[in-house]
Amino acid sequence: MSDYHILTVSEDGNLFSVVAHFPVPNVANDVGVNYRTALIQWLGGSQTSTVPFIEVAEQTALDVGELLERAYSFNTHPGEALLDKRDRLDALYAVKAAEVQSRLAYQLSYWGYSRDVP
Repeated sequence: MSDYHILTVSEDGNLFSVVAHFPVPNVANDVGVNYRTALIQWLGGSQTSTVPFIEVAEQTALDVGELLERAYSFNTHPGEALLDKRDRLDALYAVKAAEVQSRLAYQLSYWGYSRDVP
């Protein structure tokens, strides 16, 4: 499985369209619902990847909430070497992964909570 996929590059080669798959923690939220279960319920079912060449195992991980797919753009620099682009893409993925996990922790922290007022 891959952490991210480059789908398209702009005509001048300076803007990449990236689809990333971020891990979803296998832990319970504040009310005891697993974040992966909460994610699938929140999304209304499994996620169908926008990556046309996705591997079966990766799609399965999306289906069960182990991964969350998000798309973003990546700007390159004219003349930048491939290894430099790769290293910056890797660093951007790490930053985005932390952001996604932090947002999910807040958004889904009380997913599944229900209460009847006495």
